Amino acid sequence: MAVIIQVSDLSFFNKDGLLVLEDIHLQVEHEEFAFLVGPSGAGKSLLLRLILGEVRPPRGQILVHGRNIGRLNHQKSIGLRQKIGVMPQGFVPLPKTVIGNLLFKLRCLGDFIEQAEEKATAALEEIGLAEKRDQLATELSPVDQIKLGLALTICHEPVILICDEPLEGLNGGSAEDILQTLDHINAAGTTTLVATRNREMAEKSGHRVIILHDGTIKKL
Repeated sequence: MAVIIQVSDLSFFNKDGLLVLEDIHLQVEHEEFAFLVGPSGAGKSLLLRLILGEVRPPRGQILVHGRNIGRLNHQKSIGLRQKIGVMPQGFVPLPKTVIGNLLFKLRCLGDFIEQAEEKATAALEEIGLAEKRDQLATELSPVDQIKLGLALTICHEPVILICDEPLEGLNGGSAEDILQTLDHINAAGTTTLVATRNREMAEKSGHRVIILHDGTIKKL
C-alpha cells in the first residue's frame, strides 16, 4: 500500500537550542488508522505541526501526499492543506448553530452556499449529528462538540485526517463513541492519524500504535 505520510531523519531544536525531537522515522500508509501515543510534553503536538508544515524542520525530511513539506511555497502549501482535515487540541466551536459552524468554514474556503449546504449536511450525517444541526453548538455535550469538530475536519472532503487529543477529558463510554466515529471516517477511505495520551484506549482499538517518548519513537 502507498505511503501517504513519511518522516525521515527528523530532529528539532527549540529556541533555547535543546533537542526536543530526535531522529524521528515513521510512515503512515494510505487509508491507514494510526495512533501517536505519548505523555504530555513528549512532542506529539510538535510532530503534528511539523507534518502539517506549520513549523519547518531544521533537520530531516517530511513527505505528505508525495510532497516535500520543507520545499513547498506558500501557494502549494495551502493547496496541500486543503487535502488535510485538522482537529486541534482543545477544540471549541463558534457561537453559531451546528450547521452554521460548518457553513462558515466552507464559505471561507470558497464554496457557494448550495455546495456548502450539501457538504455540511453530508458531514453531519456521516458523524451522526444531523438531528442536532439547528442546535447552538456551544450547548452541545462535550462528546457532541468533539463530533462537531470531526465534522468540521471532514466537511471539505480531505484525504488525511489529523487529530490532536480528541479523547482528552472523556470518560470510557464517550471515548469509545469518538473512536467509533473515527473508525467510521477511516473506513470511508480517509487516512487517520490521532495523537493521544490514552495509550490503553489506543491499544484496545486494534490500530497501529506509535509510541513517542522523550522526543524519540520507542515503538512502531
